[in-house]
Amino acid sequence: GGYVDFIRRTHPEAPIPGVYLAEGLFRDAENLRRQMGDSAFFSVLGEGQGSGGGWGELEAGWDAARFEAAMVAPPGSEERSQLISALISKFFGSYDTQAGARGEAFLSLDKGLSVLSKHAADLGYDGLILFLDELVLWLASHAADLKFIHQEGQKLAKLVEAQTPDRPIPIISFVARQRDLSDLIGDSVPGADRLNFSDALKHWEGRFHKITLEDRNLPAIAEKRVLKTKGEAARQELDAAFEQTRSIRESVMNVLLTREGDRAMFRKVYPFSPALVQTLIAVSSVLQRERTALKVMMQLLVDHRETLKVGDIVPVGDLFDVVAHGDEAFSQEMAIHFDNAKRLYHQKLLPVLEKQHGRREDLEQLPYDDPRRAAFRNDNRLVKTLLLAALVPEVESLRSLTAERLAALNHGTIRTPIPGKEGQEVLRRCRTWAASVGEIRIGEEANPTISVQLSGVDTESIIKQAEREDNQGNRIRRVRQMLFEQLGVKGEGEIEQFYELNWRNTKRSCVVLFKNIRELSDSSLENTSTDWKLIIDFPFDEPGHGPKDDLSKLQAFRESHPAGARTLCWVPAFFSHDAQKDLGLLVILEHILTGERFGQYANQLSPQDRPAARSLLENQRSILRQRVQGHLDAAYGLEALIPGSLDTVHDIELGERFVSLWPGFEPKPPVAANLAGAMNHLVSQALEHDYPAAPAFEAEIKTSNLKKVLEVVSEAARAQDGRVPVDKSLRALVRSIANPLKLGEMGLDATHFVLGHHWRTHFTRKATETGAAMEVRQLRRWINEPKPMGLPKEAEHLVILTFAQQTNRSFFIHGAPFEATLTNVPDLCELREQKLPGEAAWATAVQRAGSIFGVAISPLLNAANVVSLTSQVKKRTTEAKSNCQSYCQKLRDHFERLGLDPASADRMRTAVATLQLLERIQQGPEDSLVETLASAAIATSEAAMGECVSNSGPLTGVLDATNWELFESVAQLGDERRTAAEAILASVAETLRCDEHARVLGPALKELQSKALRLITANQPRPEPTPEPPVIQPKPPAAQPGRRLIDQGTEDFAAVADAKAKLEQLAQQATNGRQVRLTIAWRIEEETQS
Repeated sequence: GGYVDFIRRTHPEAPIPGVYLAEGLFRDAENLRRQMGDSAFFSVLGEGQGSGGGWGELEAGWDAARFEAAMVAPPGSEERSQLISALISKFFGSYDTQAGARGEAFLSLDKGLSVLSKHAADLGYDGLILFLDELVLWLASHAADLKFIHQEGQKLAKLVEAQTPDRPIPIISFVARQRDLSDLIGDSVPGADRLNFSDALKHWEGRFHKITLEDRNLPAIAEKRVLKTKGEAARQELDAAFEQTRSIRESVMNVLLTREGDRAMFRKVYPFSPALVQTLIAVSSVLQRERTALKVMMQLLVDHRETLKVGDIVPVGDLFDVVAHGDEAFSQEMAIHFDNAKRLYHQKLLPVLEKQHGRREDLEQLPYDDPRRAAFRNDNRLVKTLLLAALVPEVESLRSLTAERLAALNHGTIRTPIPGKEGQEVLRRCRTWAASVGEIRIGEEANPTISVQLSGVDTESIIKQAEREDNQGNRIRRVRQMLFEQLGVKGEGEIEQFYELNWRNTKRSCVVLFKNIRELSDSSLENTSTDWKLIIDFPFDEPGHGPKDDLSKLQAFRESHPAGARTLCWVPAFFSHDAQKDLGLLVILEHILTGERFGQYANQLSPQDRPAARSLLENQRSILRQRVQGHLDAAYGLEALIPGSLDTVHDIELGERFVSLWPGFEPKPPVAANLAGAMNHLVSQALEHDYPAAPAFEAEIKTSNLKKVLEVVSEAARAQDGRVPVDKSLRALVRSIANPLKLGEMGLDATHFVLGHHWRTHFTRKATETGAAMEVRQLRRWINEPKPMGLPKEAEHLVILTFAQQTNRSFFIHGAPFEATLTNVPDLCELREQKLPGEAAWATAVQRAGSIFGVAISPLLNAANVVSLTSQVKKRTTEAKSNCQSYCQKLRDHFERLGLDPASADRMRTAVATLQLLERIQQGPEDSLVETLASAAIATSEAAMGECVSNSGPLTGVLDATNWELFESVAQLGDERRTAAEAILASVAETLRCDEHARVLGPALKELQSKALRLITANQPRPEPTPEPPVIQPKPPAAQPGRRLIDQGTEDFAAVADAKAKLEQLAQQATNGRQVRLTIAWRIEEETQS
């Protein structure tokens, strides 16, 4: 048909090529006419016509003129078709195949091509070119009929190979292959048939050469075939409109261009965008069997012919309607996917849009530019763009779709008061829809991705089963949990909850109650603590009550309690009906998805569908959490990002939502980006009211930081000019704490800290004015004058310790010295001025306090350290003196007993020197103890004196436990054991002479006693047993000079009891008011049997 049209258009005088079978019919009719004659021929041909049937010209009879005109009429014309019909019905019934539903029948392809070749050659052409655009698509439409594909596919080879050599000029065929026919055969085709078809397909394709047209060629093709302008004026008008796109923001233009596009490509496909073309190629390749991308573009233009304006850019979302109402999808898998998309749209997405905007059918009756219809249409485009992204997610323009990209792909449809905020508006809308449609997924990142999950799983039945969980109690628990998580309130599950904040780098806290203010008693509103109490109300109440009822309750409390209470009340606006529905649905989903409940509610689903259902519900829960959080933000005074969050009937002013029960303090609505910031700002206002003079610390007030500052301040207090260098790593810390605390000055670029006199002057003046003693509790009171500073305890301690060091004061409690620290300065402590020793004396005293008394004292010279050293050394002196006295006396006695010189023994000299130091310390005044310790005589070494102080008691016990008579017995040995005896006695003397650190007394004496005992009891030659020698009574030794013999004797006892009685008698005699020495010798014999 195309060739015939071309010939009639370019060569109207030429005969029609004989490709139609009707041409043979006409020749037979001419022959029959000549045989029958015109009268008889036309009479039969016109039988049954012209009888007044009411059909006019259609029923007119045939004559020669009409007959000849019909034969030369264009193929397919009405007159030609009537003639063919009449000839078949009257004369040539066997030609009934020549008139079909599609018009006239043709010759076979092979014969027809030969006719065309000859016809073109007769007209003087050298070749015939055929462009077969949708031949393969036509075959694809019959892919289910393998027999048809085989039959018609074989004709492809005839385009190249003729059965008869009667084509005088070559025929060149260009066949557009939009589909690979091998992909059209479904899995239902048996394997053998599939292989046969593949072989035939290879044969057909082998007859052709392949010219690949890339997708990037589509813009150029579309420009020529679809977007060709009517004339120069139209082209200039479109050029001018396209130039206006230069005003589009760069981020939006980048999305429209894609990575592969540029402005030149954009102009070729305008009013389409490269992003739409890219999407179109992908969509048409998987969803359309018979329509090419060009046809889809044409369809879009046709659909928008009444509404598309010059300068508009066709939104990507409009593609969905074109492909949704087209032919079936390319593959069965994609068909299921596409069906799920259409089902999701019609069953869930469209109802959500209609609920918001109204029924689609009603809206379509409105004018196209009606705001309500436009609003629905634009939201519809966004939803359909998301569906397209779900169908072809690999396309660059639809991959990782964000709100900004979604708005850009539908450029011009989303408008906001502030340009550039389109993405935020799209995200808000998507979150609204996602709260009702779990298939819409929104990420949690700052610029979240938005997608649609196509599953076809029903989750509504699961939700319906758990609807009973949506009740007032569960809603309150859910809001409480969400609020406390946002606000950082601690103590969930405990009787009392509290909120901690870092106010001006100091830790503060307040008690938090989450209750319905309307129902609270006055005792719950009261607050006896110095910390603030914060009561947070619910954003809803029982029907018939609103936030005004809560405000009335607070006003009544104020009137009945004029003294007020340190209590803040946060009265939220109430949720709207839609916001409460969101909260209720969230409560249900939280219940279903907690623990193992999901399995119970989803038992009607197949195991394969349960993961998808759970994923959809979890996604819906995530979106609802965000929406409910947005509702909470709006209710508690933040900017309402979600329209319709609040109940306009029971609304209250923003300033009414924050109420103080403390007279004189009216909080302002907090300014913050989230609830946590609002909470911080609200409580901070209360603290600022309480402590107007609170320092603005730039570093956190904690013990470790305060200790570092105290070290610098203490060093500055000892310096003559109060100025000390500060290590570079500490300068910022010292400046951040010492400057605001008025301890001194550390400049921004300074290297030294200069101690100030603010507190010294302030406390001294206050003491003079009041005559009060310098007690810690008084100092705390003065710190908060003239305005309260509200310092943490440790910061107050830093101020007090600094003052004490500046004025050389030490701490006493109940008259006794007390060592104050940053963490422990009792209120009962009194500060007394302290005279400080010299630096040299102090350094020596600190060293000796440690080495002699085991007292570790900071080397910093200040009153506190002096008092601490004095008190600790005094205490150790009291504990050690009596033991040291006993130790000295025992040593002296044993030196005399052994005939040794005490003056030459280090141990004796150390003990005497230590005792003298202890006596001086105990007898001297406390304020001279440092000088006493520093000037003390060191007989041997400080270490030896330290051992004497700490171990004099145990050493005295060692001396008492030693058997000195054993050594005396050794001294009397005169036989061959004399040399060994002298060695033992020499070792005893050396042990007593050496200091304890040189020779440890206890082990040494113990070992020497063992040696002495072994020496005394060494084996002697025994006499012969027979005859038994007479018993020789030992002769008692003579009395030593200076001693008088009282009694002596020898007795033999046969029983132990008799010997014991004799010993008791001697004991009474020896202890009869006299100091005596008793010498005992014994001999025990055992009777043997001869």
